[in-house]
Amino acid sequence: MCVSILIFSLTVQAQSLPNESLKEQKVYTSLKEALQNPEQVYRLKLKLPRKCDSIPEEVFQLTNLQELRLTGCHLNVINRNIGKLQSLRFLHLNRNNLVRLPEEFTQLTQLVLLDISRNPLMELPESMGNMKSLEMIDAWDTQLFILPESIAQLAETLKVIDLRQVPLKDSEHVAMQQLLPKTSIPYSYYCDCNNDR
Repeated sequence: MCVSILIFSLTVQAQSLPNESLKEQKVYTSLKEALQNPEQVYRLKLKLPRKCDSIPEEVFQLTNLQELRLTGCHLNVINRNIGKLQSLRFLHLNRNNLVRLPEEFTQLTQLVLLDISRNPLMELPESMGNMKSLEMIDAWDTQLFILPESIAQLAETLKVIDLRQVPLKDSEHVAMQQLLPKTSIPYSYYCDCNNDR
């Protein structure tokens, strides 16, 4: 039994590509083509039909996937199966219609970059602290006015949360910086004279 565990561990490590090797991998733009050799797919960039408001379930068969781009795909929800993509390191969900992310999202413990910009996103999952590899959250032009307290567990790894075009009150920005004192958090100043919040 110990031998099989060791072999499994080595297999998982062999599937994770360094950044330079990942850049050399083919970017699949057809899900049908990707599913012909799912274990060979490391990068996927999809445009989805307007009637599709969530990630196609077939995507979760691509267990070696390290980069997923679903920009401007009219997504309203992120499937709970997102946690199956354990090798995922770069996730682009910008320009969609997302208001929240499921708790299962925080099972993506290898994720380094999360782009959720230009979504009407109002909150992050409570267990964000599980995402120990996360270095950057691009949340430009969202509605993230508060962060979950567990995100403080990422104080040593999370370098940037981009909140430009997010009109934060001073007190909201201060609360975020108290959770993440080493993290750069650029934002747009909220003026009390505005009535848009």
